Amino acid sequence: MAIANGSDNVSDTSPATPPANTPNDDCDVCGALLRQQAEARRNGDQKWATACLIELQRHHDGLLHGEAAR
Repeated sequence: MAIANGSDNVSDTSPATPPANTPNDDCDVCGALLRQQAEARRNGDQKWATACLIELQRHHDGLLHGEAAR
C-alpha cells in the first residue's frame, strides 16, 4: 500500500481501480479487456477482473496504440 503526499490516505489498489494509463477509445484490445474485466466483476470473479487490468496495463506498457509490431 502506498501513502500519497505523506498523508494517511492509502491508495486503493482493488481490481475496480483503473490503471493509471487510460484506455484508448479507438483501441480494440483496450475495449476487449475492459469488457472482459466488467463481465468478470459482474460474475464476482475478482481474480479474472484483476488479470484483465494487469493485461491492460501491460498492453499500455508495450507498443503505442496503432503502432505495428516489428
